[in-house]
Amino acid sequence: MAKKIIITMVCLLMALELASFISLWGLGLSNTPYPWSLFVLLRFRYYGLCAGALLFASLPFILAACYLKGGFIRWLSGIVLFCLVLSVTALLVGVFLYQWWSQEPFNNASEFIAFLQALSEDPEPLRRFIGCELAGFFLVFAIPMHALFERFRPGNKVLGNAHFANGYEIQKADFFKKKEESLIIGKKYGVPLYSNGFEHVLVFAPSGSGKTRSIAIPNLFNYPYSVVCNDVKLTLFETTSGYRQKVLGHECFCFAPTHPEGRTHRFNPLSSISKDVNHRMTDIQRTAHILIPDNPKGDVIWTQASRKLFKCLTLYLLDTPERPTTLGEMNRLIKQQQFDVWLQDLLDNTDHLDPEFYRNGYSYINNHEKTRSSILESFSGYLELFDDPFIDAATSASDFDFKDLRRKKMTIYVGFTDDDMERLAPLLTLFWQQLISAMIREIPDPKKEPYPLLCLIDEFSSLGRIERLRRSLKLLREYRVRCILMFQYIAQTYEKYSQDEAKAFTNIKTKVAFTTEDLGDAEFISKMLGTKTQRVANESTSLQAQGICNSHGKNYQAVPLMRPEAIMKIPAENTLIMRSGFPSVKASQFIWYKETMQNLEQPALNLPINKIDRIDFKRKVVGSVNLSELL
Repeated sequence: MAKKIIITMVCLLMALELASFISLWGLGLSNTPYPWSLFVLLRFRYYGLCAGALLFASLPFILAACYLKGGFIRWLSGIVLFCLVLSVTALLVGVFLYQWWSQEPFNNASEFIAFLQALSEDPEPLRRFIGCELAGFFLVFAIPMHALFERFRPGNKVLGNAHFANGYEIQKADFFKKKEESLIIGKKYGVPLYSNGFEHVLVFAPSGSGKTRSIAIPNLFNYPYSVVCNDVKLTLFETTSGYRQKVLGHECFCFAPTHPEGRTHRFNPLSSISKDVNHRMTDIQRTAHILIPDNPKGDVIWTQASRKLFKCLTLYLLDTPERPTTLGEMNRLIKQQQFDVWLQDLLDNTDHLDPEFYRNGYSYINNHEKTRSSILESFSGYLELFDDPFIDAATSASDFDFKDLRRKKMTIYVGFTDDDMERLAPLLTLFWQQLISAMIREIPDPKKEPYPLLCLIDEFSSLGRIERLRRSLKLLREYRVRCILMFQYIAQTYEKYSQDEAKAFTNIKTKVAFTTEDLGDAEFISKMLGTKTQRVANESTSLQAQGICNSHGKNYQAVPLMRPEAIMKIPAENTLIMRSGFPSVKASQFIWYKETMQNLEQPALNLPINKIDRIDFKRKVVGSVNLSELL
């Protein structure tokens, strides 16, 4: 604050001194100008001269202040400065025209001021001077006016009117307006551009294009409410977790199941199952459909049978307190020696478990031995990830509850590395599916759940099918949930979704495109930018009996606002922002370490270290020992 006051006082003194200089110069006085000289002249009633000098002297400082403020004000100050320069140029051109016409040169400013004062006494020079000034204004403003006319000519919109937004159009689209829930999507005229409301944002950004430094990290510093984000290489956690906990007051968690030292918070997919026996089957079925999704290319019988076996074993674990209810424990159950014998004995010799356990268990046991073997082999494939002791430990319990995300300020980082992405895809998909399912269970009560949620899903295309997100994307705003989806390439999305299904994501209202190396993506972005109408001159020559005949004409053509090859050559720090209903914006990246955010980084939080237990494999001697005694 003190620095701003000092700068303001210095600028005020400089403006007063400049105004004093202009006033003294206008009076033909050679006195040394001081800031207080203007007040001396006011005592001699040079009110008009002093006011004009002060206005002229203040104008550069006002324009400089507007430029530094940035945003729409910077754009407006640029327009004012441009018009001012044109006006001064036109005035000087008019003066030179008058000197050339009247052969009356002005040797200094005093002679020119004296000439202006004498114009009121002689109407003939006045008319001549006004005519020269009008001619000067016409000559100077003719080219800009012609350019404006060409821009807004009706014929130039016939085949398309796509153009990049100016400052007024950006202001009209509310990109400059910052609210509490605003998301940073770029930078223009020196200030951030924001996406407001509960609208989702789609980002096209290949690896290394800058999406982490310009989208993910800035929003984790800026967004004050709950966030769940994919965190490749734990960059986001290391940079922003300290700030979000210490400054924004969040509870921060990091689920990094493959951390080499076992440093992670835990997430157990089965902990979300209701404790109410009347409702838990619903949760089990939901989890079964996520973990074992339909395979359009495979036989549905194996999928359905695997789900039944999953329901059977989940109910067994829920009703067996001495066993942990985890996917790792389920993985060990199905890979034990003679699983079928164990399950048969359990079904035949117990009656205290859930009735659905017996129904689904016998549904499996009643199959032919070869069929059971195929079902078991198919089902075990979905759980092979939990052979890894680090993942088994990371999913042994839950340190956070999705239901708390709108009740209190929370940040959950989902950490993994590039080489683990494909291996972890089933677990990550399960995580996000359960998260979306928990959020859309019921409309939140603003009093009980006052905080909105931001889902920042990097590497979205590399995850499995998140069917709940696809189906409910347009409805999430009702549940106070918004998403930033980051694609590397659109073609990756078509590997998991059909072209019609992928439209749920590609039709998101606000899109941000970084420079791309993929021609298909460049063509897609070029189509989204639209076409403009371009007037093209054509000339033809023909040989006739009377001689050579030349004909000239002009026609209109629809051309892309940016061709695919131009999009592929966008500078690394530039982006294209497209929003339905508004012209596209050519912006730059909001790089956090080049902004004031560079001072926000705090030391990263310490993560708990999980104990990695390798459970021994136990052989059972059939015949000499009753299997039920080993349960």
